[in-house]
This record gives sequence, C-alpha cells and structure tokens, in this order.
Amino acid sequence: VIDPLFLDDLRNEFDKIQNMPNVNQRVDAAREFQDKIAKLKFLDPACGSGNFLTETYLSLRKLENECLKIIVGNNMLLNTDSDIRVKVKIQNYYGIEINDFAVSVARTAMWIAESQMWEQSQDIIYSQDDFLPLDSNDSIYEGNALRMDWTDIVKPYELNYIMGNPPFIGYSLQSKAQKKEQQDICVDKKGKKFKASGKLDYVSNWFVKAAKYIDNSTIHVAFVSTNSITQGEQVTSLWEPLICDYN
Repeated sequence: VIDPLFLDDLRNEFDKIQNMPNVNQRVDAAREFQDKIAKLKFLDPACGSGNFLTETYLSLRKLENECLKIIVGNNMLLNTDSDIRVKVKIQNYYGIEINDFAVSVARTAMWIAESQMWEQSQDIIYSQDDFLPLDSNDSIYEGNALRMDWTDIVKPYELNYIMGNPPFIGYSLQSKAQKKEQQDICVDKKGKKFKASGKLDYVSNWFVKAAKYIDNSTIHVAFVSTNSITQGEQVTSLWEPLICDYN
C-alpha cells in the first residue's frame, strides 16, 4: 500500500538528487527534500498495532538519513550547522484504534522505531537533541474511528495521506451496532442512504468516511480491502455515490 501511494515517488525523487553532478546543487536539493518529508503527515484510521505507521516512519527516516549524509558530506561529526538535525518526527503519524491494548502496542512500536533510527542518525551527525523521555507520542488515539470525527485528530488541510487495513466483515456477520454504524455513515450529501447499503462489507465504511474527510482536499488514500466491494451489487451501492459526490 505505502509503496504506490507515496514511497515509490519519494524514492525516485531522491534517486535524482543523488545523481546530481554538482555538489552544491545536490546538497541544496537534499535539504529541500528533507524538509519536504519532515512535513508529511499520515493517518491510519484502523491502525491496529501500528504496522503501517511504523513502516512509513522507518522508510522516511531512512530517506532522511541518506539526505543527512549528502548534507554533511565529509564533515560528518565536525559539522556545527544547527539546521543539520533530524526533522522527521513520530508526531506526524496519526492513528485510531478501538482496542486499547493495540493502541499501547502501536505507541511502543513507534518509540522503538524512533530509537532505532536515532541510533543510525547519530552515526551520521552529532546531536545534543534527545528523543527521551518517552512522552512525545500522543498522535495515536483510542476510539471507534467510525464514530469519531477525524478532523478532531488532524485537520484535512494538514494531512497528506490516509492508509490502512480496516476490518472486513460481511453484512450478515455484522453486529447490530456495526449495522447501525453503516446506516449512519453510508449516506450521500443529500442525506439519502446508499442503494443496497445493507449488502456492503464493513470495510466500506472507511472508504465513505475517508471520501467525506478528503472532499475538496489534496489528500490521497489507499486501503487494503476485500475484493467483494468491487464485485456485484456492492459496486453500484458504494462507488456510484462516492464518485458522484466526492470525485
């Protein structure tokens, strides 16, 4: 999911920077690229134990470390430029998870990833900054993403990407509460319920919530999903209102 959503493009962009023949031009481009990836913000509204967020953070921090290598060049630990520092922060990686234990696991996984990448960065630059104590990760929230207003987590104009692996549950297997969630969510801009919404898989709710959230924004979204929502009567019921209302 994360490769085609954004990581492939970022890697291609960095490859071009690495191959710039002029040293000064390469350093300037690396600085700009570091600032760019440091500003990116991500949301996983069904984050579980944080696999998507952790992998994304690790991938961007690895790119950042490569930028730092270009910026410091042969100066390594002797460089005193205050702007040469780690800028990609775990606070830009937002998650929502209904299971309290999984929330704790996700937060811990992000801290571990931060620690691992910090050690690698210290081999490139000397920094007196410290990510300890472990009290900085407040961007993973416990709650029902389908009942929460995602704008309370992060504003759409601040966010760049939404990704994740929401749960798949056929309608016949959904609880009464889950069916009620679907009835409340699967309505168009006029307040009309989607056709045959009673046949939609539970995962559809995340597509609808995401479509409404990103309306009139530049956010890109990718979810792992069951192929049932691209087959049979679910296609018209789900995708027609999404395309007509939010395309």
